[in-house]
Amino acid sequence: MIRFLISTILFLILISFELAFIHSLPEPFLYLPLVFACGVYLFQYLGSSIGAWWIFGLGVFLDFWHLGLLPFETIIYIAAALIMVFLGRRIFTNRSLYGVVCNAILPMLFVQLSHLIYWFFASFNDSLPFPWFNFFTYAFWQIIWLVVLVFVLFVLTKKIRSVLKGLLIVPSRENL
Repeated sequence: MIRFLISTILFLILISFELAFIHSLPEPFLYLPLVFACGVYLFQYLGSSIGAWWIFGLGVFLDFWHLGLLPFETIIYIAAALIMVFLGRRIFTNRSLYGVVCNAILPMLFVQLSHLIYWFFASFNDSLPFPWFNFFTYAFWQIIWLVVLVFVLFVLTKKIRSVLKGLLIVPSRENL
């Protein structure tokens, strides 16, 4: 129960920080996918299933507050979390930086591809042209920042692991 409560509070702090502060930064920095990167890092490198729940929670949060690009972000983020879980357990190892980065990029590419497909078909019904350049700029910078964040988290892994063990999010030998 304490683990759930602490991870929920940490999730709410991260999502508030991302949506309130990061989205108010200038152009390339506002695309930082902080919650997505932390969710992938928690699942892939630290082995905590909380990371998949954070990605699912991100979709629910975006849908609930109508902050997403699409009206059904929850479904897209559930699929992205399932893709991440499958790739993390079956294909990519958590021992290499490449495995962690690929397991971050592929679910994010799925999210961006889903947005692209939706807006492609929705643009046929609209009289105004869709700003494709803005969308591709958004998708490009989100993937670049995701790689940078995962790389930084990978480098600082020992420090992060000790903090998360203290918060009871990542199990330690004493908790088993």
